[in-house]
Amino acid sequence: MVTLTILTISFLTAVSCKIKKVKSPVALALTWYAHIIFLFFSIVCLLLMINGYGFKGTQTERVFFTLYAGSGMVLYGLSKPGTDARYAYLTALFGFPFVLLFGLIIPPLRILTLVVTLTLLSDSDFRRYTIDDDHALQSKTSGILSVTPTYSLITDKYWLFEEITPDVIKPQHAISNLRLKKRGADSVLVQWGYGKMRKDTLLALE
Repeated sequence: MVTLTILTISFLTAVSCKIKKVKSPVALALTWYAHIIFLFFSIVCLLLMINGYGFKGTQTERVFFTLYAGSGMVLYGLSKPGTDARYAYLTALFGFPFVLLFGLIIPPLRILTLVVTLTLLSDSDFRRYTIDDDHALQSKTSGILSVTPTYSLITDKYWLFEEITPDVIKPQHAISNLRLKKRGADSVLVQWGYGKMRKDTLLALE
């Protein structure tokens, strides 16, 4: 649970700084620089996701989003109370866990808040099946939010990025014995299951 671990450490650090009334202009400035960098990369990740791309790696975007939120919490702990927009922004980042807790307490909002909490804090389980040097089939399981894994085609792009084509296969339940057989240079045969339950599909590659 990388997301929950980072946010918990950041939250406790912010609380500790508030209680001890830490005053460190150097730490405050450095944390602001880090926060702005993580904000920049979070915006880039969001734009990439909207267009079907992402940074290489299965959890890269989630790590950037988490570090952005976590650094904002730490900044709240290091900052002096104020009434300006900047302090209100940091308060919103620090207070988001309390909003989730408040939603869990109120019965009408409990289910919605639980889904939002699991979506934001739970790390999905990824597995990649290599096709060749430029392509891979990726399975993603989101725990109780999705019992059946989703399968995407991953294509290396532009050195640091990869193109993600979602739902290239749509099994009705969790599959086993997944096999990939390259067919020429532009397609791959995907097989799963056993005997009469075996399924086949052909995926086109760029």
